[in-house]
Amino acid sequence: MKRFLPYLLCASILLSLNGSALAYILPAEQILTFMIKALGPARSFEILQRATEYDSAFEGGVHELNGVLYYRHPDRFRSEVSAPGGEQIRVVSPEGAISVADGKIISETEAPLDHFKDLLFYRDTEALLKRLSEFHIDLDIVSLGRFKDKIAYVIGAKYPDESVPQVWIEKDTFRPIRYVVRGRGPNNMDVEEVEYADYTPLDKKRWYPGRILFFRNGQLARVYVLSTFRLNPDLPDAWFDVAYLKTLYEPIASSGPSPSPPSALDEVKKTITDFSKAFE
Repeated sequence: MKRFLPYLLCASILLSLNGSALAYILPAEQILTFMIKALGPARSFEILQRATEYDSAFEGGVHELNGVLYYRHPDRFRSEVSAPGGEQIRVVSPEGAISVADGKIISETEAPLDHFKDLLFYRDTEALLKRLSEFHIDLDIVSLGRFKDKIAYVIGAKYPDESVPQVWIEKDTFRPIRYVVRGRGPNNMDVEEVEYADYTPLDKKRWYPGRILFFRNGQLARVYVLSTFRLNPDLPDAWFDVAYLKTLYEPIASSGPSPSPPSALDEVKKTITDFSKAFE
């Protein structure tokens, strides 16, 4: 028996090391670095898409609009949604944010679901880590979870906890597949999340989701479907200059105290109100 003790000891050590290796989960910084590499090198791009809104305010509960997203490297974003008779513009830059509808400024903050772009846009790990921490993603917590038959790294929560904001990165491809912007916490706020699906190559190195789905309290609220795109388009500085845009548009007239920043639900309803006349 004594002859086998060294072998048993070695086997025990190997099993212990194997268990430790299986239990090891990459830290958030490394996962996001791999994600940035998987999505492709930094470059400005333009996404033309079909935006579908789901709301009982419309006849049939569905409304479709054309939209364009402009991602200007490294940190500027512009969204335009248009229909006959109206347009909505959203711009986000390091200097702030602005939303315009029918020529009036309706908000100077980002709505929660507007953060869908962050995972697709930032190509610097430190900048992305800072951005996510600003929106209450706990970067010290990483777990493994399953979402629609896909195994994913869950940054910000211990799976299956969905009470807090969290980011899901598919384990095999390192592409983002889910972003819980607002979790099922005790504050009675809307539960809001984004799903990224049907990734499409923009070229040999860059990928973008063919569909982006927005959910509110478990119900589908909005879908973006990629129509076409342009890489490295000429994007004027003025399009992303928040201070300059504030000189072009007037705030909505208001009497009494200033209203609180609109929620994502308010933004959707505002879009519905602004554009529904064009389809009557």
